[in-house]
Amino acid sequence: MLLSAVGLLAVAALTGCEVPGIEPGAAEELRSEVAVVTQAADAGEYERALRDLDDLTVRLQTATRQGDVSLGRQERISEAIKAVRLDLETEIALQK
Repeated sequence: MLLSAVGLLAVAALTGCEVPGIEPGAAEELRSEVAVVTQAADAGEYERALRDLDDLTVRLQTATRQGDVSLGRQERISEAIKAVRLDLETEIALQK
C-alpha cells in the first residue's frame, strides 16, 4: 500500500544512529510520533492517524524552534508529512 511506503519514507527521514540535523532526543520523540501515525494508518484508523499526524507536525515545529531540528531536516520531514497526509485524506475519501 502506498500509505505504508510513504510512512516508511517518514521513518527513513528520522533513522540512523546519528541523524544529521536532529538532536538525539528530538529524533527519538519524532520517531515515536511517526510510529503512532503508522500504527493508526496500518489499522485503518485514518482519522486518528490524521490527528496523530497533526501532533507530529506540532512536535516538529517545536523542535525546530528550539534548535533541535535543522531547517533543512524540518523541510524534508514536512514534505514526508504532506505526502502521508494526502494518502490519509485519499483513504478517508475512498471510504465515503
